[in-house]
Amino acid sequence: MRGSLFRLTASLLEQQKTSLFKKGKIPALIMAKQQFSTTSAVQDGGRKLYELRTYSIRPDCFADFLKLSDEHMHLRTRASKLIGYFRTELGGINEVVHIWEYDNFSHRASVRQALAQDPEWISKYFSKILPMMVKQDNVVMHLMPWCEQKMPSKAGGVYELRSYLMDVNPQWQDSLRRAIQATDKAQLVPCELLGVWQSEFGEYNRVYQLWYNDGWQAFDARQDARKKVIEHPELIEAGKELIPFVQKMEIKALLPCGFSPMK
Repeated sequence: MRGSLFRLTASLLEQQKTSLFKKGKIPALIMAKQQFSTTSAVQDGGRKLYELRTYSIRPDCFADFLKLSDEHMHLRTRASKLIGYFRTELGGINEVVHIWEYDNFSHRASVRQALAQDPEWISKYFSKILPMMVKQDNVVMHLMPWCEQKMPSKAGGVYELRSYLMDVNPQWQDSLRRAIQATDKAQLVPCELLGVWQSEFGEYNRVYQLWYNDGWQAFDARQDARKKVIEHPELIEAGKELIPFVQKMEIKALLPCGFSPMK
């Protein structure tokens, strides 16, 4: 299955990954310089900018928050492009996740300024949701150079947001590309890759993958898919190559809101 190689080799992760900090071979200052000098996202400023936002909502306000968002999100989408807006079903509670696209940092700044001066946006929506929120997080990211942001082929699925905190060694970028190509080729479960991003602001060297799954049955099919991984040696090799670079993993199952472009 796409991504199942990470679970299949989870034990290898703990055995193989050894932080360069722990080895003591590279001073922290040198590593910091490497971290900010090798990232393809920083080197390629011509690509679209994406902002991943995560809001934690008060449990007693979650239904009202979703209702207000459904009624007034058009006030926000007239300012910039919304890629997807979801509520977290697994991997978080009373939480929404949304992804926005901008041309560049200047474009984002101009949109934020315009919203701050929009009385309709503030009075009808923003001022009302502020008391409902417990926490807000955002990450600014770029697509990996070899990946495009896509829309799902159909509506009605379950989305999966996977995030991986990667080692500072830049070799993981090629390993990640090869691993995704191998999982695409294997086609073990019915799902579609919609985008792979690397963080530029927020937790650094974190990679986000967004997948579309054809319903919950796609998740149920993973048990059988794991048994078939052994039939795909290229998938196993790609997983072994990538796993040592992975420091931490997190997965969320997301359901689209009614106004989300990704249905």
